[in-house]
Amino acid sequence: MKRITYLVLVIGMIVCATALNGCIHHDGTQRMSPPDRGAYLNSTNIDCVDCHAAQYITIEDGSGRHALLFCTFCHIQHGYQPDCLTCHPDTHGTGIQGCEICHPDPHAPELRINDSHINDSICQPCHLPQYDAIDKGTGRHSKLKCDLCHVQHGYLPSCEDCHGLFHGDDVTDCDDCHDPHVPESIEFDYGNNSECARCHNTVIEETFAREHTKHADLSCYMCHPLHAETLMCIDCHPGHSTGMSMRDCRNCHRIGHVPTEILYSPDAAETKSGLCVNCHAKPFNTMYESESEHRYIECVECHPVHDTTIVCEVCHIMDPSHGTECVACHNSAHDTTS
Repeated sequence: MKRITYLVLVIGMIVCATALNGCIHHDGTQRMSPPDRGAYLNSTNIDCVDCHAAQYITIEDGSGRHALLFCTFCHIQHGYQPDCLTCHPDTHGTGIQGCEICHPDPHAPELRINDSHINDSICQPCHLPQYDAIDKGTGRHSKLKCDLCHVQHGYLPSCEDCHGLFHGDDVTDCDDCHDPHVPESIEFDYGNNSECARCHNTVIEETFAREHTKHADLSCYMCHPLHAETLMCIDCHPGHSTGMSMRDCRNCHRIGHVPTEILYSPDAAETKSGLCVNCHAKPFNTMYESESEHRYIECVECHPVHDTTIVCEVCHIMDPSHGTECVACHNSAHDTTS
């Protein structure tokens, strides 16, 4: 019995010596031992600073939510390293692992990432919609790396930095119409013409405001169902003859916003009479079937501007003996022989 008691005593002394040695620095100074469970959980951050100064300073200087916590909120036992997913299970969606790749310092996870080794593929898991949008885009942004615009994590650049005020000084909210990752895809309320006017005000002033036609009373999306796309005239209008194409319409109706304004080149080499026949078949056929020399000239030589006619004296020398009123004898300029 004495032998057992002695053995227990020796073992106890060895355990005490070992524990004491763990609390002594190699230079002989006393090391603070972890507090007991009750005292540890009630400790504040200042209690940890002696051994964990770097982490303490990071938290104290931080601006994120971690800066508001006590050390013991995450480290529920001394030496315990928590799993981020315990508190943040699906911040960036389920299945995201390796938080430390982007948040290398858990004491200040809000710090902006500025690491040249981080490439676009590392952005993908947390920013999948944006990554996919750029990857599938067709604009110039699809050729750029994420960090060209986002020079630090969380930094959102101003479009103006690269593009200036592209649509004028009064249009500053680019993201009202443009997704910055696919700016070529314009999304807005297509039934609200005022949204279109913010960027296309000049067009409106030079067309609808100048001459009010039926088109001015339509919503923009009636002709432009998608941004930068325009329906063909024949989608709404039957045309003046069968087989007409959009190009035929545009030969005379150059401005879709003011289709009543007929414009064409006064140069007979460019504007042939065949363009006029779609709307003016009767006078065209009269002239074509006549024996008058007028049948050999193009319509624009007498009608350089739509709905106007030059006077006969421009081309013909007037003989006073014949009188001054050409129409007294020549009933139609399209058939002067009748």
